[in-house]
Amino acid sequence: MTVTTRRDRRERERTRQQRRRSGGGSPAPRRRIGQGWIVLGVVIAFIALILVARSLGAFDAPAPPIDVNAQQFDTTGQTVGTKIEATSPTNPSGAAYHIPTGQTGTYNSVPPTSGEHWAAPAAPAPWGIKDVNLPNEVTTHNLEHGGVVIAYNGLSSSELDQLKKVVRDLMSAGFPKIILEPYPKLVDAKVALTAWTWLYKLPTVDQTQIVRFFRAHYDPVEAPERGTP
Repeated sequence: MTVTTRRDRRERERTRQQRRRSGGGSPAPRRRIGQGWIVLGVVIAFIALILVARSLGAFDAPAPPIDVNAQQFDTTGQTVGTKIEATSPTNPSGAAYHIPTGQTGTYNSVPPTSGEHWAAPAAPAPWGIKDVNLPNEVTTHNLEHGGVVIAYNGLSSSELDQLKKVVRDLMSAGFPKIILEPYPKLVDAKVALTAWTWLYKLPTVDQTQIVRFFRAHYDPVEAPERGTP
């Protein structure tokens, strides 16, 4: 028979208390294993995030600005777009194409390239990139000032980003008079470039053709108020 002394009992009790304070011995390795899986999961998620960002071009160098004077954009001796004769002025004796603000104008192309429009302060619109479609009666006044209005419809988000970059590059390269706007009535093209009496429709965002249109028709001699900011 085993004789247990008081000293043995005290030692056993002390051992049990130490085990309880330390978690009992066996759970510790499980916690260490669990922590290892957490660290591994974090590393895998970080790597996946890097791969996704790389696939989206987050680490790609930004595209250089457009050199509008490059030979590929030269339009000498070429016709860029379609010539559309101006509609007859509404009021030949005064502000030729002005109609009362709120009145609907009539046009001979979609989008318009000339014609009736509202006077200040309703028009023209401030130049730049717009997120909403502006009234034709506003943007036609922009054309009269010699600017270019770019209408778009049905573009993907990446195509729209590309188009906006082209516009920003052009505005920085000496072509500040630009309106870029969505245009739901554009159904036979994705992009339509308009200057006074000129129209050029494109099936996609074509940087070369866009720049060529600006080289040929920005602030054109046809615009009644060319040179106006």
